[in-house]
Amino acid sequence: MKRWFFATSILLFQGCATIENSPIAREQLEIKAFTYTDLTGDKEQLWNRANNYFASAYNNSKAVLRTSSQIQGTIIGKGIVSWKIRSDFYIKPCYSEYQIRFVAKEHKARLQLELLEGTPPLSNCVYWTLPGGYGYQQVMDEFNEISSGLGKALRGEGKIESMKDF
Repeated sequence: MKRWFFATSILLFQGCATIENSPIAREQLEIKAFTYTDLTGDKEQLWNRANNYFASAYNNSKAVLRTSSQIQGTIIGKGIVSWKIRSDFYIKPCYSEYQIRFVAKEHKARLQLELLEGTPPLSNCVYWTLPGGYGYQQVMDEFNEISSGLGKALRGEGKIESMKDF
């Protein structure tokens, strides 16, 4: 009877523990695309606003932005996003890289953010080349925050523009 109780207790305890035991599949990755329309300003003005946003949103924008062209209205870069592995016993911080692609046209712009498979050197999660479901939702939330900040900047409501009202 004691053995049965002990075995049942162990199974119940394990059943209650929520551990992400595997990353999402590569096929589950989605490229998040955000389109901004009805903007004031031409391609160069929108590119400048986006460039200023990225410079102020990232601590070291030179490390993030790989190439950009005001003439073509493009910005391409790579960022790092944090996410966590969650269990009942701990929360472990992890990191992944993502691709940034931005294009400005007359009165409109588009941003694409794509999570990249792999483990950057600073990540504590060496064997997790992609986040689990819980972590992936955190990444998507961060992508939405980036889009929201960029959208404000493109509409002239960014941090740099708010300083010009003195």
